[in-house]
Amino acid sequence: MSIKINLRAQIILSSIRHRKSPADSRKPLHPIVRAAALTAISTCFFALPSLALSESGWAQLQRSATDALDANKYWLAEPLLKQSVAEAEKFGFNDIRLAKSLSELGRLYVIRGRFSEAEPYLERELAVREMVLGRDDGKLVDAMGSLIKFYLAYGTKAKADPLTEEVLAFVEGKMREPLSKPEQKTALKKDAPLEGWAGSAAPAMRDPILEWSITCDSVGNAYRGLGKYEMAERLYKASLDIKSTILGKGHLSLANSYDNLGTLCLSKNENAEAESYFRDAYLTTERTLPQESPEVYARLDKLAKCLIKEGKYSQAEELYQKALHFWDQVPSKTGDESRANFALGSLYCEEKKFALAAPYLKRALNMVERFSGPCQIGLVPYLEKYAYALYYLGRREETRQLRARADYISGGT
Repeated sequence: MSIKINLRAQIILSSIRHRKSPADSRKPLHPIVRAAALTAISTCFFALPSLALSESGWAQLQRSATDALDANKYWLAEPLLKQSVAEAEKFGFNDIRLAKSLSELGRLYVIRGRFSEAEPYLERELAVREMVLGRDDGKLVDAMGSLIKFYLAYGTKAKADPLTEEVLAFVEGKMREPLSKPEQKTALKKDAPLEGWAGSAAPAMRDPILEWSITCDSVGNAYRGLGKYEMAERLYKASLDIKSTILGKGHLSLANSYDNLGTLCLSKNENAEAESYFRDAYLTTERTLPQESPEVYARLDKLAKCLIKEGKYSQAEELYQKALHFWDQVPSKTGDESRANFALGSLYCEEKKFALAAPYLKRALNMVERFSGPCQIGLVPYLEKYAYALYYLGRREETRQLRARADYISGGT
């Protein structure tokens, strides 16, 4: 059965699938144009007839291709995946199976470093998912986030911002909408339990919405890594808004958002704002987890380092002194106790209080030796810092021995 395709649909489909010139590849597809493209494609191809390949046949082909890809047998995976894409197209251009085949072929090209070849397949994958799910389906957020991270890391960076704006517009718009039914007056009945609007999402909505926050965080990290702090901040704050709305202000998940925002502020030398975020991250974690948990010390350490950067040495000292009691009952199994001693000793060195610094640095060195052995490269900063403190205490022979040992370990690696 032959199907006549109108010229406009052919042009649009060709632009999505076969944009070849460098100039075209740098131009992001405008949302309105993309919507028109999807409408035209769906109008033309929704009526495709059923062809010979069965669903089980496609699934077997796709599985063989994916197995070859996962086994690093790229010479087998590529032709199988191309055949899988061609066969999936026979089910129609609004079929999720096509998106899966396109995704795997794009993944292959990313793994092989063939990014310009991967880009159109990954873009087609998102276009198909839009047709299958609809523009307003929250499941698209993760797919859009993946494509944004590809653009920023390997692809056409100019395409990332418009797509990110779409993600933010969707997420922020949905968070402004009622997450369940609107508030209603409660009818009071005799002997009936009191009920009221809880102000949270329906259970079925919670997990998908929280996935949006994960996407916002990961895309925010990608922007921060490129020094694009404004977009990173918007994404981090969108993630924080989702978590606080769905989970409440005191939930542990918020600590990661506070930490991200604090790190971002440090990158911009906004130290006071960074301190505020790091303090929120630390207090939220401390309220939720046992004090000997590695996450608690990690948050405390970031806050203390921020305070040191601000010159607030006494506050940082109090935090590290507090940390040293975390392991009074349960010894540290991750090396945090040695790191806390080292951090406090280093702080005293910063303040030129070498007599106070030396015992903490010695204790930290002894702990690391017990933890990792006497010749590990990780010992070098501990040896050098302890030697630095001893030098200013006039203990020159011990200083010489420590430095010689540090040089020996460094030279032997």
